[in-house]
Amino acid sequence: MMKLIKILAWFGVFCLSGIFMVASAAYLYLSPQLPSAETYRQVQLETPLRILTADLKLIEELGVRRDPISYEEIPPMMINAVIASEDARFYSHPGVDFRGLVRGFYGFIRGVNLGGGSTITMQLANNISFDSDSVYARKLKEIPFALRLQQELSKEEILTLYLNLVFFGQGADGISAAAAVYYGKTVNMMTIGEMATMVSLLPCPSVCNPITDPGRARVRRDVVINKMLAQGMINREQHAQALAETINARRHLRTIEVNAPYVAEMVRQQLYAEYGEDIYRLGIEVTTSIHSELQNAATTALTNGLENYYDRRHGYRGPEARLPATGDNIRDRWFSELAVRPDYGNHTPAVVTAVHERSLEVLLRDGSSATINWAGLEWARPFITRDNAWPAPRQASDVARVGDLVRIRRGSNGDWQLGQVPELQGAVVSVSPDNGDILALVGGYDFRYSQVNRVLAMRQPGSGFKPFLYGAALENGYTPATLINDAPFARGDYRPQNFERNFIGPITLRNAIKDSRNVPAVRLFDQLGSDKVLDFARRFGFQTENFPRNDLTVALGSADVQPLQLATAYAMIANGGQRIEPTLIKKIQTSQGVIFEAQPATPEQVVDPRIAYILNTMLRTVVEAGSGRRVAREFDRRDLMGKTGTTNGPAELWFTGFNRNIATSVFVGFDTPEALGESEQGATVAVPIWIDYMKHALRDMPESTMTRPDGLVDRLIERESGETARPGQSNTMFEVFLAEAAPAELRNQQQPRTPARNNDNTLSTEILF
Repeated sequence: MMKLIKILAWFGVFCLSGIFMVASAAYLYLSPQLPSAETYRQVQLETPLRILTADLKLIEELGVRRDPISYEEIPPMMINAVIASEDARFYSHPGVDFRGLVRGFYGFIRGVNLGGGSTITMQLANNISFDSDSVYARKLKEIPFALRLQQELSKEEILTLYLNLVFFGQGADGISAAAAVYYGKTVNMMTIGEMATMVSLLPCPSVCNPITDPGRARVRRDVVINKMLAQGMINREQHAQALAETINARRHLRTIEVNAPYVAEMVRQQLYAEYGEDIYRLGIEVTTSIHSELQNAATTALTNGLENYYDRRHGYRGPEARLPATGDNIRDRWFSELAVRPDYGNHTPAVVTAVHERSLEVLLRDGSSATINWAGLEWARPFITRDNAWPAPRQASDVARVGDLVRIRRGSNGDWQLGQVPELQGAVVSVSPDNGDILALVGGYDFRYSQVNRVLAMRQPGSGFKPFLYGAALENGYTPATLINDAPFARGDYRPQNFERNFIGPITLRNAIKDSRNVPAVRLFDQLGSDKVLDFARRFGFQTENFPRNDLTVALGSADVQPLQLATAYAMIANGGQRIEPTLIKKIQTSQGVIFEAQPATPEQVVDPRIAYILNTMLRTVVEAGSGRRVAREFDRRDLMGKTGTTNGPAELWFTGFNRNIATSVFVGFDTPEALGESEQGATVAVPIWIDYMKHALRDMPESTMTRPDGLVDRLIERESGETARPGQSNTMFEVFLAEAAPAELRNQQQPRTPARNNDNTLSTEILF
């Protein structure tokens, strides 16, 4: 026996000497290939990309989370747990535990696990370098690099780097991030049991995870706790308390304060194009132009609008799926199906479990039950086409049956309603006329349902393009009182029609845009020529190089534009014709400081401000008495202007409206253009969505319109003919003209007084309308 012990002792000495010699040789050979001290001293502690609103609320956090902390912030018990589990001789070895290596090698020969020889310093070496090396090359370099780390760093620095860099699973790098992700707390708030659980993850952060396998996590945690007791790091009372703790880890989501995933993706794409993969680890913080309250209001308005103003009016398309209603373990099968169905918009998935005469019982994902009474069912007329639906249901069995996988939502009174995820999509975007800041942006019904950002999608704007046609006319000698003939018009096979399918003869430009008459618009485009119209539109930011030339349908908005482009162009009308560029990213900073900050653009006037002012007044007429008059009914204010848009089919519905402080465009349509239903117009869906949103946006905003520039005069005219009128004549109005284009003043015609409330020279609707 003694002879065997001596043999083993000499074997150990031999192995230890051999390892030391190999390590020494490897150190000398590999030293030139190892990272320099400067490199690993300056290891960048990765933090995710954070995207914030203008008022510094979190929109999104992208990348692996790592919240670096100092050595002083690491609880001593956390250090004890790591050392007990990973490297009991940490404070006594030189970065490499040669004794441990021998023990591990001996255990390998005997086929038993006597513990590995990897130290905390060696694990750190592996973490901060050799990413591109093969597994064998990395292992070979670990030992010499660990020895160098030991020479260059203190034990405290090694522990700090290690605990800030090591991966704990669930997207958490470093112990601070792990504490937040698993327990929703800071490191110093964790219990001994929680610290031991985190340490037990280090060898296997995925398969030993307490969230995915709490039973296995408990076994591994208890091993760490027992080691801490054995090494005198905790007493028996602490040991018993730690073992008694339940495994209560769960995924604590990032505290997203503002729902703006389309904004987050736009920012991510812009940054990725500039910085590549580094954006996920450099700790970049982006401040956007988004205003949190406006963003939340826009999201709510679009979600509710697509559901209420369109989808429910066109009937119920039936359940998403029909699941078995009977059989073994039927509820388990229902739960399995519900578990993979995410919420969309206001809707959550449910399975119908009982059908009564005038109500349904449904099962929700969390195991709870809900009742849908008749008030939440009676809307569900069976869908036939977008122009037709079957008669309203008379009983619940006309709507659903047991096993139907349906969508339900809360009504305004809190009661459950039957619902469905809209097929229709849309977008809302607001732009500041002052500087082009994007104040709110929603690119679709629900980002989880579809990541296509419709704010950037190219779609036909319909009559929403007409203000730029009329602006070109004003720039080329026409006035709001100029007559254009609303009569049959033909160019080859092209014969435009008005929406009402009639003609009314000569009409002023103001009335033509107010009533959105198509034939006068086409005739005007024909008179001006495409070059003048497209040049005017180009100055307002449209990509007119992609517009067809000499195509009369451009007058009616047949050339594709983005909702963002349209909102920006209208914002330039609102600000008097000054160029702005839509701006989303206001500032980019890292721990090193600000690396980008948006600068105010150099002022550039793209159109005579008098032209812009007249366009403001014409678009106010649209809201006062035209296709946007629902806006005037809903708002007790006189500073709102805008234009609807409806394309052939109709396939796209629009409303873009503004005052001096904010311009908002709403688009509605299917992703693949198709008819929405013959009764639909911009006024039926887009306008009410715009109203719902702007009620929030304008709540505390004083009335504000463009300041009236010099060089304009007012003339009393006959409203329909546009001819100069005399005082006392019926059906008259004061029209605004460029001074050089105004008609001669009739004798005794008095200039209108300026109302007291408009003595700041702002647009006076009392005068113009």
